[in-house]
Order: sequence, then C-alpha cells, then structure tokens
Amino acid sequence: MERIFHEKQEGSLCAQHCLNALLQGPFFTAVDLAELAKQLDEAEQSHLPNSSRRSQNMDETGYFSIQVITKALSIWSLELVPLLRQSPEAETARKNPTNQKAFICNFRDHWFTIRRLGQQWFDLNSIMSRPKLISNTYLEIYLAQLQKEGHSIFFVTGKLPTSEADRYLWENPLSEQEVSGTVDQPGPSSSDYEDDDEQMKLALALCQSEMDEEDVSLQHALQATQEEEQERELQRALELSVKDYHCFQPSSDLK
Repeated sequence: MERIFHEKQEGSLCAQHCLNALLQGPFFTAVDLAELAKQLDEAEQSHLPNSSRRSQNMDETGYFSIQVITKALSIWSLELVPLLRQSPEAETARKNPTNQKAFICNFRDHWFTIRRLGQQWFDLNSIMSRPKLISNTYLEIYLAQLQKEGHSIFFVTGKLPTSEADRYLWENPLSEQEVSGTVDQPGPSSSDYEDDDEQMKLALALCQSEMDEEDVSLQHALQATQEEEQERELQRALELSVKDYHCFQPSSDLK
C-alpha cells in the first residue's frame, strides 16, 4: 500500500491531488495548474474582450475548473469522457467499468480519482488518509452510489504513465487480510479504514445538506453532467467562429 502515491487533502487543492493520484506521482503543483488556468483565461478573454477579468478557471482557495484538469491531462494525451454520455464508448464503460483504467469524480467542486493499479481498484480520494481497496464487484455499486448522490463521473481514455505501484501490484496483489491489517505486516488497521469511512460519510452528508438547502434535486444534479457543459462550450466556440468570419469578410468597397 505504501507504494501507491497518495496526497492528503491540503486546502482546496483537490484538483492537484486528483491529477497526481491518477498519474501516480507529483507531476503537477498548484503553480503549474495556476499557469494553465491563466492560459485558459487569456484565450477566453481574447475571444470575449468584454468578459469579466475575474478568472473562471481558478480562485484564491486553490480551486481549479474542469477545463484546467482537461488541459493538464491533454499534456499526457489523456482525455476525460462523461460516463453518462450517449455514445458507444460511454455505454461500454457503464456496462463494464472494471475494464476501464480510471475514473475522475466531482461533487460540489471536490475532485478525486478512482484508479486501477495492477488488477485491483483503489479509491484515491484525498480526504482519506490512505488509499482504499475496492473490489471489482463493489466498483459498479460504488459508481452507481456516487451517481445517485449527485457526483459527475468521467472515465479516462489514453495511456496512463507506468508507475511503481502499478508494476508491483500486477505481481503482488493485495489480499483482504493485508488491507484489514489482520496479517503480521505493516500497514493500516481496520480501525483506520473505519475512520476514513466516517470522514467520507461526514463529507458526503455535508455536501448533501448544502444541496438540500439550495433545493437542488438529485435528479437535476445527475443530469447536469460535463457533457452538457462541453456542448455549451462548443456552441460558444462556434458562435465566436462565425463572428470572426464576418469580421474578416472584405467590404464591398474593396471589390
């Protein structure tokens, strides 16, 4: 378990922790992501000069938008695909989640990774003190539970970089006894995982109460997937393209 790269929650830097958990190494810092956010802001402002100067891709707490995460992953030729997208690729991922490489989840601006290492799945949520093993059988149930609670879920496509944990766990998968601490090996005890479960439940309960206060139904949260956001971004890009086209048309005086 100690071979798995895991960053604990620091401030609101869950996007950084999520990316590094996915890539299994300290590949991105807050400074790196801030630079990507700045590039996105500049690109958006060049197309919309009258838009607000306030960044839509980061804030002072350490929050970063999905556009920043997407741009960071593109450096590694990786892509996020909404699990609920109506496409053959997404349908396959829904039917056989264990055949995927990793999932990235978001709930009220908190990002975390669920990733396969070796032949086993791990919840790498930074609010937990250590990674948590998820059985193949439970993975589908867990994803369904997260969707019901209002999480947006994306699966990752592309080739992930190799990691020490991945290589080791291919040949030495963890046993249930090792995870629960019932064998004579160093590692987390079952009480440690119970504490993590309680922290997770408290975090989810807090998020759920905030949603109730704002009178947002679970069904509405489920439907507000990133696919819809991407469609809006695409439409905006098309509108900008049309605008640019008309701006550059030669005037009749020049004919």
